[in-house]
Amino acid sequence: MTALRSIALLFGLGLLQIFLPTVWSGLGGVDWLLIYVVLQSLQGSFRRSILLGAGAGLIQDGLAGGIIGLHAFAKTTVAAVIATFGSLLVVRGPLLKAAITGVATALEGLIVVAWQLLLGRPASLDAVDILVRAAVTGAATMVILYTGRRWQQRALIKRRGVRGGSE
Repeated sequence: MTALRSIALLFGLGLLQIFLPTVWSGLGGVDWLLIYVVLQSLQGSFRRSILLGAGAGLIQDGLAGGIIGLHAFAKTTVAAVIATFGSLLVVRGPLLKAAITGVATALEGLIVVAWQLLLGRPASLDAVDILVRAAVTGAATMVILYTGRRWQQRALIKRRGVRGGSE
C-alpha cells in the first residue's frame, strides 16, 4: 500500500473515530485508528509501524483538538511495542489479534493519562473508561477480522466454483 493511500485511510478512520460517536454512541469507545495501527504493526516492519503510529496519532490530535502530539506519542509507542512483539512471535488467529488490540488500547490509554497528569492537566480517562475502551476495541477488532475472513472464504469458494465448472 502506498504512503498516500495509507494517509488517506488513516484520515478516513480518524473521521470515523471522531464523528461516528455522534451518530451512534455505542461505538464511541472504539479506537479505529489504533486497530489499523496494531494490525499493520503485527505484520509490518518496525519503521513502517513507527511512521504509521505517528501519522495516526497526529491525525487524531489534529481532528480531536487538545494537546498536539499526545496521541501521536502514545500511538507511536504502542506501535513500537507491538512491532517488536510481532517480530519476536508469530501471531495467528483473530482471537489473539483482538486480545493484543485490547491490550494495546489499554496501554495507549495509560500513556495518555500519564502524560496528561505529568503536564498538570486533568486526566481525560479513568481506569473504568480505559478498560471499557480496551474491551470495545478488542471486540470491534474481532468483528472486523471475522468479517474479513468470511469474505475471503466466500471469494475463494466462488473462484473454485467457477474454475471447477469450466473443467
